[in-house]
Amino acid sequence: MEKNTWQIDENLFKVHISSDIYKQIKKEFNIENTCKYMKDGEIFAYDIMVTKEKLQRVNKKLKEID
Repeated sequence: MEKNTWQIDENLFKVHISSDIYKQIKKEFNIENTCKYMKDGEIFAYDIMVTKEKLQRVNKKLKEID
């Protein structure tokens, strides 16, 4: 899996994920802040914002899905 995580602030991280796993991740981790990427009217990826506390759990889940 590629490294798709960037630190935005001391306690805030942006994680880039594909659209096919977004709903699962959003529901499981109660994600509220997102940015979506669209091409030809279709969403193909998201950036989700997570706290440092959630980051490790999100990355673990992404590895399981990958």
